[in-house]
Amino acid sequence: MSKKIIIIAAALVAVIAALPLVGNMGVKKIIDERIVMLEGNGLKVERSDNGSSYLETKSHYEFTLEDPVAFQNYLTTLSKAQVPAYMHAMLDDVVMAADVSYSNLVVNSDVSLDLYPVAFTKEAGARMKAEDAALYEQMIKMLENREFMYHMDYDVSASTFKGYIKDINKEITFQDGKKAKIVFEAATFTGKGTLVEPESVILRIKNADVDFSLPEDAKMKLSMNDLTSNSIFSAKNSFDLDYEAKRLHFYFKDRQTQIQIDATEMKTISDSKVVNAKLSTAVNASVKYFKMQDQNGSLELQDFAFVMDADNIDEAAYEAFQKASEQAGASSQHAMLASLGVVSKGLDLHIDELSVKKIAIKDSGLMNGFDHKIDIVIKEDDQLVQKIQMSPMALMQNINIDAKLKFATAFYSYIKEQGANLALADTFVKQDGDNAVFDILLQGGKITVNGQSL
Repeated sequence: MSKKIIIIAAALVAVIAALPLVGNMGVKKIIDERIVMLEGNGLKVERSDNGSSYLETKSHYEFTLEDPVAFQNYLTTLSKAQVPAYMHAMLDDVVMAADVSYSNLVVNSDVSLDLYPVAFTKEAGARMKAEDAALYEQMIKMLENREFMYHMDYDVSASTFKGYIKDINKEITFQDGKKAKIVFEAATFTGKGTLVEPESVILRIKNADVDFSLPEDAKMKLSMNDLTSNSIFSAKNSFDLDYEAKRLHFYFKDRQTQIQIDATEMKTISDSKVVNAKLSTAVNASVKYFKMQDQNGSLELQDFAFVMDADNIDEAAYEAFQKASEQAGASSQHAMLASLGVVSKGLDLHIDELSVKKIAIKDSGLMNGFDHKIDIVIKEDDQLVQKIQMSPMALMQNINIDAKLKFATAFYSYIKEQGANLALADTFVKQDGDNAVFDILLQGGKITVNGQSL
């Protein structure tokens, strides 16, 4: 072997051996950029540690929510999906930790991430300890054991990720002796997009159960099985969500109330987008079986379907309504005025299907149900709020309704037998085979039912 070949071979070996020492600069650059971005949008890195080895870089970060408003604004730039208020409360109360690791070899672009709450903030910890010291001690142990954790493996080169949420099977005892059991099993997810800012996520959960013993001998249980959600939020002006669950069970009982709800094969497909400052949304939902029981009776439905689309909704007015509802509650006067602000800008609502194939009320036995179709067009009127304050009927001048309501005759007859005041409806009803039909039109403030003026 010539001296030249030996030198070249030695140089190659030296370069290969040095690569891990140089580090995977491409991956490091992306992670550093993500941290800077989060710090610029309301999160604060309290501390970070590096535990790197020859072949692998490992970093530990701990961060808190420093500016809730900035973080809210950042999240809303990702999509039109509303961010629940409890998300901010949760982040306000805990110190989050992230363990990030990746190979120092440039040929490997995989990043491993563990995200979990590591401690309560000083204020939240003191508040919980004062309210329930027993709960506080148990929660501290759960945080120490990293029982609330999700793991993600991210492929930088392909911009894809997959991971899981750690199983939880825990019974908690409160200071008054009451208990709660939480079960969360087999939750996995996949998706694509940049690190921290996904474009789509598919989440699957096998079982989710919460069982509470409440004060005054009250009890509550909620369980769901085989949940799947598919979220797409690749741009601010678009958000899609497909949701499916095989079974839901809810039970609540106290000294005055007992209610139970069971449902199977629930599906929802929704699609929202904004074009030229106008929001449109479409929803397609179905439930194979639904039953609600309380001390007064029961309601049973089979094959429920709801297909709706709404468009021409003013984006700014709708966002103002969302903020008013979140800050003051949907029933507040401020929220009601904000909702009228949405209506005053005009909108189109089309319910293409609202139907139930079979229905049973109390002990009626299963009957054929109903099938409705409703189109609503509200004209734009910047003076609408003032007009309604003077006369609530002013809205009728701005709204057109074309509704076709169809009830199975047996169901319609049952409603009348239960004492419902349908004498006026009977004067307008039209029979179409085995159905009672109402064709309702509202135009120019005038209402007709099956061609007759009301």
